[in-house]
Amino acid sequence: MIIIALFATATIALEAFVCLLIADFLAGLLHWAEDTWLAPGASPLLDKWVVLPNIDHHRRPGAIREGSYWVNNQVSIFLAAVPLLLLVGLNVHAWEPYLVILLASQSNQFHMWAHCANPPALVKLLQNSGLLQRAALHAVHHKRPYGVRYCTTTSYLNPILDRIDFWRGLERIAVRLGATVYRATPVRQGY
Repeated sequence: MIIIALFATATIALEAFVCLLIADFLAGLLHWAEDTWLAPGASPLLDKWVVLPNIDHHRRPGAIREGSYWVNNQVSIFLAAVPLLLLVGLNVHAWEPYLVILLASQSNQFHMWAHCANPPALVKLLQNSGLLQRAALHAVHHKRPYGVRYCTTTSYLNPILDRIDFWRGLERIAVRLGATVYRATPVRQGY
């Protein structure tokens, strides 16, 4: 009976870890798209809530610590509400998609903690375990040309995605499909 309980606990822990990685990847995908395509002037709404804060964040990375919880997380929470309502509307009962959405809704909070030299003790413990990203690992994203380390939650995905040139591969596919890659400081020339 104890072995079954341990196996069930380990299975749930593994599933929760996979949910964390999925949330990190989804937030990283949005972060990459934001850094790659969103330029000022396309939409006053996007400018106010996404584009201009993103530009400011790359200019002043530490300023993310100045905002309140709500200011730092409102866009992620609103974005997460859409799939949440969809899951509820579709009567999905599995807990894993809800956990992915919950974790993704907090991606900017995790990001903010990756800019803290002295985060709360529990956060520091999670950062030291790799479950949350430490400041030293995230700092690489804030060096020109801002073309790596888009996943800001964990320490696990960025080394893999950057090593296989995942983001540039997505950009090459997008260019072949007719998109224009916009970045104030290009990652690589010759697309």
